[in-house]
Amino acid sequence: MILTPQTKVFLTFFSLSHLEIHGLVEQNQQLATNMAIAFFDMDKTLLSKSSGVEYVKFLARRGMISRREMVGVFFVSVQYSLNLMDFPKAMARLNARVKGGDAQATRALCETFFRQDLIHTIAPAAVARAKQHVADGDEVIVLSASTQFVVLPVADYLGFAARYTELEIVDNHFTGRIVSEPCYGEGKVYWAKRMAQERGVALSDCAFYTDSHSDRPLMELVGRPVAVNPDRKLLALAKDRGWQIEKFY
Repeated sequence: MILTPQTKVFLTFFSLSHLEIHGLVEQNQQLATNMAIAFFDMDKTLLSKSSGVEYVKFLARRGMISRREMVGVFFVSVQYSLNLMDFPKAMARLNARVKGGDAQATRALCETFFRQDLIHTIAPAAVARAKQHVADGDEVIVLSASTQFVVLPVADYLGFAARYTELEIVDNHFTGRIVSEPCYGEGKVYWAKRMAQERGVALSDCAFYTDSHSDRPLMELVGRPVAVNPDRKLLALAKDRGWQIEKFY
């Protein structure tokens, strides 16, 4: 077979294009293989404060919460800080309080709370670290025990995916139940495993940033556990295990 000059040019171009495309496919496969997940707790990790405590202050300024309720929330906050909180019991009290309430009104109120108050508690150092993960090809996911009404405004503002304790809503009203697993303690392990599996990522290739000893179950599973402004129990554990310790605020 005699090849014309035009045919030779075409075949040469086709071969180079094929090699180039094949190389790009291999490169993308390698990037996918190297992708990991950086999980970030929200309260006192991405944020410098507790969103629950800040929300109570926000409601108090508006006259929307009684002194007795304020004391109750602060008591739960202290229990959480000391790793003494009974999370199922705390959620049961919350669900009883909001059952039958207007979900859309709550969402609007929480968006106002975020714009006026919570946005100012976002820790710049935490955001910088999260963005470095994104630059390195990782996905950043916020894992928080708080509800969707507080977590989503933060995650959406920062451009990150999120998993939270989801309050069930039917016909725009709270049912008093939680959807699936609450995102606390072992529940964070459940959601981290699920999201990692969906993305084809091993937890051993993931990082998890948190301030709380209550997150120990997930810290022990990821390849890069990072204690951020840790509470006393987590600080002691991190030192004992040789985990990375950071201050974001």
